[in-house]
Amino acid sequence: MDISRKTLTIAAVALAAALTPAAALAGGGTVPANVLADIAKTKADVQALHDAVVADAGKVQTDVAALKGTTDRKAAIATLKADWAKLKSDREAATTTIKADWAQLKADAKAARDAKQGTGQIKPLVQAMHTANEALRADAKQAVQSARDAAKALRESLKGQAKSTTTAPTNG
Repeated sequence: MDISRKTLTIAAVALAAALTPAAALAGGGTVPANVLADIAKTKADVQALHDAVVADAGKVQTDVAALKGTTDRKAAIATLKADWAKLKSDREAATTTIKADWAQLKADAKAARDAKQGTGQIKPLVQAMHTANEALRADAKQAVQSARDAAKALRESLKGQAKSTTTAPTNG
């Protein structure tokens, strides 16, 4: 019985969070279309960043798994450097776009508030977007951390191989 209450409570909270933007739009004034477009564009660009970073981090992990047990240390390092460079490049390009989106959203929201449009309705929409973006950010951050841990484990194994081949006793 407690599990079903807990499930219902979680579902109710999730439904309330999902309906918050809709409830904000149902109020007296209307949110300008450009502000809604800015919010949608920012959400989409953050989602694209998330998807790119998670995919790139997954590629790092896949390559690490493929490189386990390799003896070609230089090839392993070159592969991982290329993967990390792609992740960094994708992240920087998307971050630049998101910063521009955010600046545009702030400017349009300020203009709407100054014109007394969407009074009290813009802030909940932006807060809902921000909450969703934070969840995506946490997921992407976790994916990158997992990739780092995998790469670190591979580096340690490669170091161990290098030491064992250089310190092997010779009979001679």
